[in-house]
Amino acid sequence: MAIEYVKVKRNILLGNNPGERYVARLFRGQDMDLDMVAESISNSTTLSYADVLAVLKSLELEISRNVLNGSAAKLGFLGSFIPSIKAKSQEEAEKVDANTIIRFSCRFYPSTKFKHTLKTVKFQEANLEVKGLVE
Repeated sequence: MAIEYVKVKRNILLGNNPGERYVARLFRGQDMDLDMVAESISNSTTLSYADVLAVLKSLELEISRNVLNGSAAKLGFLGSFIPSIKAKSQEEAEKVDANTIIRFSCRFYPSTKFKHTLKTVKFQEANLEVKGLVE
């Protein structure tokens, strides 16, 4: 199985070769929402859809609860959701307080094993021909 891409024209303004260029862009297809994930897991295991959905919703709540408390949520092979802040620097330590924090965010960091797996991905150009479409 390969990840699909499409060719798109871009107007590059910076760099050594500005002008119109073509680049590959990810062709995502249909995204999976939580219900679709639960249904897929239910179909491939002995667990009911309701049981899987309950666990996934609990996982969702636990990840957000940990991140909002300033802790990382580590999910084994997948990786970690890690909270971070961006803050303004100050010349003196006494001037650093909560008001110097500009933004609180969460980043996902894939595990070392998952990163390695990501490097093995194959790509193929997406077939965008629509059956039955007359030009």
